[in-house]
Amino acid sequence: MGRGRTVSEIKNLGTCRINFRARDMGHTQGGCTVKITVEQRDVVVDEYGVVPVDVVDLGTQIEATIPLVQASFDNYADVYPTLATILAANQLSSGRRVGQSIPGFRLVLDPLRVTDTDGIVIYKACPSDVAELGYSNDGERVLAVTFRGLIDTSRADGDRVFRIFGGMS
Repeated sequence: MGRGRTVSEIKNLGTCRINFRARDMGHTQGGCTVKITVEQRDVVVDEYGVVPVDVVDLGTQIEATIPLVQASFDNYADVYPTLATILAANQLSSGRRVGQSIPGFRLVLDPLRVTDTDGIVIYKACPSDVAELGYSNDGERVLAVTFRGLIDTSRADGDRVFRIFGGMS
């Protein structure tokens, strides 16, 4: 095998309706972005030098960054999957053994602009990065969450990570 290659596309979906774990996550501020990365490996042989004779697909990854403007208890519980919820006290606690899997859940980004024709559903997404951006100029707390798409082996081959769909708004 020869050199690896990455092909990425950043897609700005703008304002979206966000649904994660079958729950509306509230409003966003600043627009949602999706990064789709295709990993490929060139197959080269001595006879042709550096000119590839084939290209092998190594997989397609997806990340969605969502700036949530409603930093609610439920949103914190959803985006920090390692926290334990103490429902009676309406609190989140931390401190568990490392090495446990982070569960993935369905994430739907449905653009609200009438002219948009595409939204994205990630079948099994898990929060991978959370950056609380503090407060905006208008006093809103913005919680920027990046979700990663995981493979969902319960789905058919070729449709296991995400789907781009026509607008639902």
